[in-house]
Amino acid sequence: MDRLDFSIKLLRKVGHLLMIHWGRVDNVEKKTGFKDIVTEIDREAQRMIVDEIRKFFPDENIMAEEGIFEKGDRLWIIDPIDGTINFVHGLPNFSISLAYVENGEVKMGVVHAPALNETLYAEEGSGAFFNGERIRVSENASLEECVGSTGSYVDFTGKFIERMEKRTRRIRILGSAALNAAYVGAGRVDFFVTWRINPWDIAAGLIIVKEAGGMVTDFSGKEANAFSKNFIFSNGLIHDEVLKVVNEVVEEIGGK
Repeated sequence: MDRLDFSIKLLRKVGHLLMIHWGRVDNVEKKTGFKDIVTEIDREAQRMIVDEIRKFFPDENIMAEEGIFEKGDRLWIIDPIDGTINFVHGLPNFSISLAYVENGEVKMGVVHAPALNETLYAEEGSGAFFNGERIRVSENASLEECVGSTGSYVDFTGKFIERMEKRTRRIRILGSAALNAAYVGAGRVDFFVTWRINPWDIAAGLIIVKEAGGMVTDFSGKEANAFSKNFIFSNGLIHDEVLKVVNEVVEEIGGK
């Protein structure tokens, strides 16, 4: 079975479930704290994805946000709802993320945003696509031309924005790392910086950006993989400048 076609169809199916409950969730649970939440819809969406993978790829392993942490040379990485806070509050920037990793390398990734009717995907060596149209990273070579983005991270975000708002056109916080990373591939934003993030949040976006001609490194400037903890996604042209600012912030906060 073609993994990419399987993944796109599956995430669109799960997207229908999410749209039924979008902005209408009654029970919200805390995980590690009040900023880290989960709903029964997260769990149901994950069950749907896991069941289909088990059915069609029974010999392969799964890592999923809500409690599945298998290891293996052939690994599916799942985020059933990336941006649960947006989902609960009726904001449209949430997504479902699914990636396939072989021997530590991301081979395929799909990010589907059901409220926006957007599906971004890539497969190794085949390019990156947005609703069927080929995409490329932006060609902006100066930070003054750029719209950048980051997530909301205690200690890091405020200081990063403070430095970047004087250098860039704008900094945005969308609330879904998977979608934000994929948007770098689509040229909608020129860079995206994440701080201490999990594989399910960025694995699919990683290959989308690479296949769209972009660059992805960790905060040391080394090529990132799905299991790196900190990431800079960019069009490549302004990567060094973003990396410099990131390291200024990390130094200021003492590498917290």
